[in-house]
Amino acid sequence: MAKWLIVSDVVQLLHVPEATIYRWIRQGDIPCVVRRGKHYFNQSTLVTWADSKHIHLEKHSLKEQKKKQEKNNSQSPMVEAFQAGNVFHLVPSDSLETLFKEIPACMDLPQQIGNSLSEQLMQREILSSTGIGNGIAIPHPKAPLGAEITHSRVGTFFLETPLDFKAPDGLPVFVVFVLLSADSFHHLHLLSQLARFLNNTEINDFLKHSPSLENLIDQFQKTLAETA
Repeated sequence: MAKWLIVSDVVQLLHVPEATIYRWIRQGDIPCVVRRGKHYFNQSTLVTWADSKHIHLEKHSLKEQKKKQEKNNSQSPMVEAFQAGNVFHLVPSDSLETLFKEIPACMDLPQQIGNSLSEQLMQREILSSTGIGNGIAIPHPKAPLGAEITHSRVGTFFLETPLDFKAPDGLPVFVVFVLLSADSFHHLHLLSQLARFLNNTEINDFLKHSPSLENLIDQFQKTLAETA
């Protein structure tokens, strides 16, 4: 019997923003059917389509994926932050404004934070570029979010189009790690861990393949173990 998925399932499996899924639907780029005003996706057809487009498709069931996330959550604050932030692919990025509006829409944030996060990220970027070179940027608000979030998170966004962040090396950014910290201690700790991870010469090539959340965490743990 065919297994049918809804939009939220496809977001989880493809790791792309919901807005991107609906854009593909409007453009007729993704196979789906409409029943009583709702969109449904045949899982086997979606797998074939994703392979043809070279889009990563999470092979595990959502239940198995959740169990792995819960297991990884206990391993380190950075893993917890990656898990809480999630990974998103093909994120609209024709401008900084577009990207910063997409970010709160993708991340599972309280409404009061989502409403102001885009502006906070833009204000921080105006002060100085968060581009660190090699096509990578680490956008973050000027100050930790404090009690507004229960725990820190790092959202990983692979951009649909490389974007000029005015990075020191002048290279356009293809991936951003959005750092949302609960306090200054966690901010400095996570920033240090990220810098250590991203400073590895092999990581840039790894990131250019737009890895899944699971693969990103595996590589992070491997890299830190090798440099410990």
